Order: sequence, then structure tokens, then C-alpha cells
Amino acid sequence: MSRAEYGGEVRAGVSQGAGWLGVGWMDMDIKEVARRAEVSPATVERVMRVVEKLHYVPNTSARNLRTGSTRLLGMIVSDINNPFFSRLVDGIESLARERGVGVICSHTDYSPARLREALERMVEHNVDGIAVCTSETAAAAYEFARRRRCAVALLGQEGPRTEYANVRVDYAAGLQEAVEHLRGLGHKRIAYIGGPTTFESTRARRQGFLKVMKAAGLELRPEWMVEADLHMDGGGSAMEKLLATRARPTAVVAANDLMALGALRAAHGAGLNVPQEMSLVGYDNLPICEMVTPPLDSIEIPRTEVVAGLFAMLQPTNGGKKAATAKTLTAVRTRFIRRNSSAAAPQF
Repeated sequence: MSRAEYGGEVRAGVSQGAGWLGVGWMDMDIKEVARRAEVSPATVERVMRVVEKLHYVPNTSARNLRTGSTRLLGMIVSDINNPFFSRLVDGIESLARERGVGVICSHTDYSPARLREALERMVEHNVDGIAVCTSETAAAAYEFARRRRCAVALLGQEGPRTEYANVRVDYAAGLQEAVEHLRGLGHKRIAYIGGPTTFESTRARRQGFLKVMKAAGLELRPEWMVEADLHMDGGGSAMEKLLATRARPTAVVAANDLMALGALRAAHGAGLNVPQEMSLVGYDNLPICEMVTPPLDSIEIPRTEVVAGLFAMLQPTNGGKKAATAKTLTAVRTRFIRRNSSAAAPQF
């Protein structure tokens, strides 16, 4: 391979595997490499040619021992099939790739036991830090990671875990905007489809909704608060229960978009016109919200801010050592996105 093909320089980006050269070799002129190695420039080029030909993949153990960093991050989500979580993974991987960092991902299917297993496995792989973006929690596993000096950054955990970095989410802000919007349309009978209250994030959304409804002076009957699993089927079953109540609500807010889509399907199946006969609001603002009929109103958690906050919290220190678990909290504000699934309250 000729000098021209390398542009006269040895760069970390020559090939996908060229990161093995290490920081000290980046952007270094071949003559300088040859001088330091006490060989000729032609020898450097021959070595590079062989490396490329053999598709050499380095054993990074020595470098890891030297720098104290594996340049690997772990990421754990509740459900990789839920576009909300898969988009977070995509965002973290994009930032990591720009900085030459790898990402190991696992999902738990909302199981605290699987969360604990995933955390312990990632710590054993000596990752530099772990982003935990789950509805469920595993406090003992967080502590295990902390003791092993593995940084942990949580998403939306509302408990008193100030010893961990945490991207807090203002769940109530978007809910307040949504409820005010519905009340402005004349809705007084607003129901809520929530996830299991054993999960911190869904419990926080439920509490936010209750707080907003109370502040708005709106009645909230027990039968209008339905708990379901966090998938489309759960939302559909919950909507069927709401439609069977004696005093049927005129609007429904769901704790995530998948449940809202299931609720929309159930409403259509019951012959209801959405939004003329039933208004509906989801949560997470997934891309699919714009693709259904009618396009779904939703509450957005700003993904870019969440991803940037998580990634920043997991960056190694300047010395290359693993970052100690940060205590700084970052907050992101949710907002209501209006489309076409809400309308004036029906009169009945």
C-alpha cells in the first residue's frame, strides 16, 4: 500500500480496525513514526500493508490495563421492541461511535432479576459505565457496580438515589399541558391508563397525572384509573374497561404511546370515532404517532437531551481512569405535542 494511499500519514481512521494504533499514533507523519521506532519509512509502510492484509484485530487487554479504560459502555433498557427504548440505544451508539467508544446493550423485559443479571455481567466485562434506562429498578445491583468503580447513570428514577447520576424527567410538565388542552376543549371526564405501579417511572407518571388533575379541579373517579401492562394489548384491554364504565370518560391519557395505540384500536373496534366521541393522548411521542389515523397527540420526552445527559455522565476522567459515579442530577422537561386525536368534548 503506497504512501499516497495513506496520504503520507498514519491515522486512526485508516480502516475500521485501525484504532489499535492508540492515541499516540493518531495523525502522526510516517517519517515521525519511523524515527521513533528507529526503522525506515518503507518498513512502516510494509508493516501497515501486512496489518491491513491480515485484517489484524488487536487484543486490547494490555491497553486497557495501561489506560484503566476499556472504551466500552453498557446500556440496559426495559424493552428493545419498544421504539422509545430502541431510539435511546440508537442515540447513545451514535454519540459513542463518534468518540471511538463501543456499546454493549441488553434488555430486561421489565424484569428486575434480568436487570440485576445484566448489570453484573457488564461490570464483569469491565465496561467504563452503564446507562440504565429501565422502568424497573435493582438497587443492590447499582451498589455492586458502584463498589467496582463502574459509573452508573439512571434515567427518570425518582427515588432518593442521589449517589448515582440521574437524568431526571419532569413527567408532570407535559401532563399539565395535555390536561389543560383537554379541559380547554370542554373535557371534565378524563381517564388515565397507567403501567404497573411497581415501576418507578410509571408510578411517577401516574402521580404526575393525579397532581395535575387535582390542581385543575377535575374529578377523577377510581374506575377511570386503569392499570395495565405497557404494551398495545394492555392499552386495548384498559380501554375496553373504560368503555364499560357507567359514566364513560370523554378523554383518555395513556402512560405510553404503545398503550395509547392499543386503546385507539379498541375504541375503533367498539365503533367509536376518535376524536369526535373520544379524545386520546399518548406519552413518549414515538414516530408512529404521525402514521396512525388519527395522528396521535402525545407527550414528548426530549430524546436528544436525555441521550446527551446520559453519555456525558459516563465519560471517563481526563486521566483515562474510569469515572467515579457522579452525583450531579440533570433534569429534562416533557412537552405536549398536539396532532389530531383530541377534539371538543361530546355532549352526553
